Amino acid sequence: MGTSLENFRALFFTQGDYGERIFSYIASEAPPHWSLRKIRLPRGLSDLVEESEGVVRGLLPDEGLRCDLLVFLGESPSSFSLLPEVLERVQARSLIAPADDYAWLPLGLERQLRSELGLPAVFPRPFCSLTEVGEPVIDEFARFFGRPRLRVRIREGVVEEVEVLRGAPCGSTRYMAERLVGTPAGEAPRRASLLVQTYPCLALRRIEKVINDSLIHISGQIIKRAVEEALRRRLGYR
Repeated sequence: MGTSLENFRALFFTQGDYGERIFSYIASEAPPHWSLRKIRLPRGLSDLVEESEGVVRGLLPDEGLRCDLLVFLGESPSSFSLLPEVLERVQARSLIAPADDYAWLPLGLERQLRSELGLPAVFPRPFCSLTEVGEPVIDEFARFFGRPRLRVRIREGVVEEVEVLRGAPCGSTRYMAERLVGTPAGEAPRRASLLVQTYPCLALRRIEKVINDSLIHISGQIIKRAVEEALRRRLGYR
């Protein structure tokens, strides 16, 4: 498409509260060279392919829409089934399609989409596990949103400041950072995990058989490790 990442265009598709909250937070924190646009999918979508194609045509009457990154925040298998049709009508360079509930995007459907879409795509589970993958468009997004990266300042064994270098797309990292101040350093990783899981985290609490764990627990472990790494990196804390 030839668009410079200095003028980064991201198109978001949302379907419900999950996507709306993520879009709202990203829009509030996005760097000034980003241009964001949002399109809302209907909450109730038919499983019939013919009707789904009509939905996409209604949302995207023109086929000339362009973006660098398409961020698809569907909340049902029917919504994810729209992706091939969406990408027929949107000229996107790359795709991020998180799924914080395996019921929204079963693994079989994810494998099918990977084989059909024909562009660089990632499907992070949970969304806060996203990191750079070596693809410029996805990496531009992951510079700012994804797996948390922190800088921590300690004074007299207590957390004095937490700087968010990269935060979870839902906003939980910033929520945690503001409330971790005053915590003894030795307790900080565990408290960070608890804070994120009570944000409330958008990841599902149900145990997923595929991973024998819950995505919300994985989110908690991700932020716990981020705090541990920040302490080790900057302060030599063990």
